[in-house]
Amino acid sequence: MEQDFTHQPVMLDKCLEILDHSLDTPRFAIDCTLGLGGHSEAFLQKFPSLFLVGIDKDQEALEIAKKRLDKTGRIAFVHDSFANIASIASSFGRSPDFIFADLGLSSLQIDKTARGFSYMSSGDLDMRMDSSSPLSAKEIINFWSQEELERVFKSCQEPRARYLAKVIAEERKNGEISTTGELSSILDAHTPFKERLQTKKRVFQAVRMEVNGEKSDLEKLLTSSLKICHPGSVIMVESYHSGEDKIVKSFFQEGICPKVPPKFPLEPEPYFKDLTRGALKAGEEETKKNSRSHSVRLRAVEVLEASKRIKIKDYNRKSLNKKVRG
Repeated sequence: MEQDFTHQPVMLDKCLEILDHSLDTPRFAIDCTLGLGGHSEAFLQKFPSLFLVGIDKDQEALEIAKKRLDKTGRIAFVHDSFANIASIASSFGRSPDFIFADLGLSSLQIDKTARGFSYMSSGDLDMRMDSSSPLSAKEIINFWSQEELERVFKSCQEPRARYLAKVIAEERKNGEISTTGELSSILDAHTPFKERLQTKKRVFQAVRMEVNGEKSDLEKLLTSSLKICHPGSVIMVESYHSGEDKIVKSFFQEGICPKVPPKFPLEPEPYFKDLTRGALKAGEEETKKNSRSHSVRLRAVEVLEASKRIKIKDYNRKSLNKKVRG
């Protein structure tokens, strides 16, 4: 019997409100993390003239979303990483009126034990969003060096990264660590009781992000989005932990208030308009209904003049320094 997976779109009302206030009649958009299609379904219902491209690494999620949304006739499904958004947009020959990314895991990934994303149940130590990808969590945990494991764990601010990397390196000598349950048990056995939940959360998150190249993909998504958007486009991102949010915040802030070297002769205009005044959080009512919305941070900007950033980034720094000193 096929398991039924449902997904509650996080901060959906706020996303729709931002788009409604910022855009007149959006006609082309890209959902970088289609998942089970909750956000995209609402976007298509809200904007009758909209054609949407839904991207996801997860082929299983795409198939479910296709059954849900294909009937609209206004959506294309793309099995790819959102890091390739520039080439994907180019294949449609259009500049997006808005780009949306929900960086959280879908219910399908969390709840399906066999996918190996959750430390709450025991399944294969996999964690691949794209099942055709060669790198799995099992390979990282069993074959990467102790130093590499420490680096991975530190990427999600695990304070005991060095110790836990050493523990895992010793434990795997006794046999392959092949399930999420085994990894959870090892972490529990070497972590104070009160810290176990947060430790597992950080370690599993760090390994998952490494498996799927999430940090580098996000950075590519942001820089590519700016290049393919036009003035008036909206870029909207939901992140779920401080590492992701820091990347998004930094990128947006650079455009909201561009920084230049001291004594720089020109004051560049902002190329982003802040639509959320920093990060928005889910309200109390939503967090009660959907526990996964507790950690979300929603940030959105409107593109004002994309070319400004390109000029600043491409400026010859040595030449600039000479002019400043002179």
